[in-house]
Amino acid sequence: MRFRPAVPAAIAVILSCTSMTSGAQTSTSSSSSGLEEITVTAQRREERLSDVPMSIAAISQADLDQRGLKDIDDLTRVTPSITFIRNGTAGSFNDEQSNVSIRGVYSTAGAATTGIYIDDTPIQTRHLSYGSADPYPELFDLDRVEVLRGPQGTLFGGGSEGGAIRFIRPEPSLSTDSGYVRSEVASIDNGGLNYEGGGAFGGPIIPDVLGFRASIFYRQDGGWIDRDAYVTEPTAGNPIPVATGTTEKNANWHDVYVGNIALKWAPSDTLTVQPALFVQSLHINDTGMYWAALSNWKAAQYATGNIGRDSSTDPFYLASLKINWTLPFGDLVSNTSYFHRKESAISDYTQWLNTNYLANVFPTAAQLATTYESDNQNNVTEELRLSSRDSGRISWTGGMFLSRVYEDQPEVTVDASYAGLIGSPPVPGNIVDYQPTFNTTDRQVAAFGELGVKLTDELKVTAGVRAAHVQYSGYNVESGLLVGPSIDSYNSANENPVTPRIVVSYQGSVDSLYYASASKGYRPGGLNTTLPSVCTENLPIKVSPTFNSDSLWQYEVGTKQTLFDRRLQLDASVYYLKWKNIQQLTFLPCGLGFTPNLGEVTGRGGDIHTIYKATEDLTVGVDAAYTDSYYPNGQTIQAGATPVTILSSGDHLPSSPWNIDLNAEYVVSTMAKKPYLRADYQYATAQNSLIQGDDPRNTGSDPTLRSLPMIRVMALRAGVRFDGYDISAFVQNAFNFNTPTFYYRDSQLAVDTNYFYRGVPPRTIGVTGSYRF
Repeated sequence: MRFRPAVPAAIAVILSCTSMTSGAQTSTSSSSSGLEEITVTAQRREERLSDVPMSIAAISQADLDQRGLKDIDDLTRVTPSITFIRNGTAGSFNDEQSNVSIRGVYSTAGAATTGIYIDDTPIQTRHLSYGSADPYPELFDLDRVEVLRGPQGTLFGGGSEGGAIRFIRPEPSLSTDSGYVRSEVASIDNGGLNYEGGGAFGGPIIPDVLGFRASIFYRQDGGWIDRDAYVTEPTAGNPIPVATGTTEKNANWHDVYVGNIALKWAPSDTLTVQPALFVQSLHINDTGMYWAALSNWKAAQYATGNIGRDSSTDPFYLASLKINWTLPFGDLVSNTSYFHRKESAISDYTQWLNTNYLANVFPTAAQLATTYESDNQNNVTEELRLSSRDSGRISWTGGMFLSRVYEDQPEVTVDASYAGLIGSPPVPGNIVDYQPTFNTTDRQVAAFGELGVKLTDELKVTAGVRAAHVQYSGYNVESGLLVGPSIDSYNSANENPVTPRIVVSYQGSVDSLYYASASKGYRPGGLNTTLPSVCTENLPIKVSPTFNSDSLWQYEVGTKQTLFDRRLQLDASVYYLKWKNIQQLTFLPCGLGFTPNLGEVTGRGGDIHTIYKATEDLTVGVDAAYTDSYYPNGQTIQAGATPVTILSSGDHLPSSPWNIDLNAEYVVSTMAKKPYLRADYQYATAQNSLIQGDDPRNTGSDPTLRSLPMIRVMALRAGVRFDGYDISAFVQNAFNFNTPTFYYRDSQLAVDTNYFYRGVPPRTIGVTGSYRF
């Protein structure tokens, strides 16, 4: 493990008693003894969360710190209705490969179903090849994170079909200095050390004219999975691996650097200009996937037998320019951004290649197969919107959105022994598969608008629509021993999606809201590569060079209530959705595949958020969600004499039926230095229903795999707060929950006895501190 200069800095900050303040989102409260209000911008304007007729989770930086949430994995575990799976498969176990879904709208093909935003800029990726990986910013120096449940097609466009996750940075102040420092050191059971250090500062440079906000942050998460050398021994006719020694201890450590700087210039009372630059670089040393045969997860002993590392480096930056102009009749906002990313990864394909093509499940180091892959993005976006400012009977928002999104996911697999093992002549460069480019360019022009009308003081109707013109084109080149004749294909298409939304809301008082809504979301279509003739000669259908967008309608009824002198907040909703013409990744008997539009999904569920300030000292909260998304009808195509069953009636999408987050905090408020205790418990029920990948009725499925298991994770924290400082000791995963949360093997053949698991990091004990002013 590399030594990092942040270690002494982290310890120094902790010893100097840095800490965090208590509290929820930046807001104001109408009662000193009540709960604070939360301000969000989910409808492209600042509003109280309790006034927005939509299911939203909003978490401030202070709340993230109190819960000990550091990254997207932590965030999604405590936000019911989100499913997040680290699922590097098909030989590539890189930890960046993941899928995030909201309300069960999950897909491993085509464009994203969940929008990922930094402020107002979308940064999510497409699924082009095995190297696809969404980027996620670290949870440091944020104003808040907003999770918008349900389709956001009207105000956020394509890619937010199931919802959106927005990471919103604090704006520079023209009048007030502010600062934030955080540090942490922790130890993982039978693993390495976690440590971090970071700080942010901002304020006026020229009062009322020019201000800034700057931050820098570093974190390293110590690993807990060893990489072992092994030999094989026969058992009951099948070889099993036996570890002969550890080649790298705690190999799956990773670290990240983050920097952010923003300016705010007010040349007049009505105009502000805000340039900003966000930079992040993530390095993952090795996979978090461990081998079942080399591990004893019940005893917290984890190991992988991969011959090579599955490592990656993922640097990206977002440059943006936001202009706010206050007009007599409304607010005009322009947001121009450029997002650049160049992720590169190395994946050990040794087991996958040998298992699938040579039936050799446990190859030797001499048979090392390495894949070099990358995910490159260059995105330019511009949004111009105008919103009403008055609080009369009519409110409106309208705007234009322009974007050019380029993504390329090249990869090459090299194996010096493979040609000889299959009896082929030597191949130049030992290349088994060569894909120098697999790119897509999306161009979009969209117009959107919403109009809200108060029919009475209590009853309001809001209607909106977004109309877009989307063009996408792409180029793929591939050759090598695995694909046969070279593939060289260029395809393009365009479409004109329209996504409406209508909401009826009744607000009898400032503390009581009821609403019903219907909204549509979509994700753009895409391109299929040209398949070799061995894959297509027996197909009764022609593989289309493109696939179309799919779309989703959701119907939601909900309420938001603030009760008992603002001591209790309750948000609840139920929904029903229909997702049609779904982009489905379909593998053919030749081992390659394509994406057609097939099938539909029915979804239903609900969520509830409650927070109750029982006394001045005790606050308790409950967040829960129920999700049930399934295919009511099956889909089968005929590949020559071989029927290919893509999915079967009743197959579910991956999602735990029930997700529950319980939390409680007790603070001795009467003392100047306020001691406190906090507990957070996350519980998810097991998914016992079949999903597409483990249903034995489906071609290419693996019935030996499991769906999502029951999850029980407890976090405990004790500390003291005073004068903006907070020092605390904590235990994450206090009960040392160690059940695997994801299962995989390379082949459905009986000979493949090598299973790979993922899980939650073991019990971690540490101290943390931060300071705010």
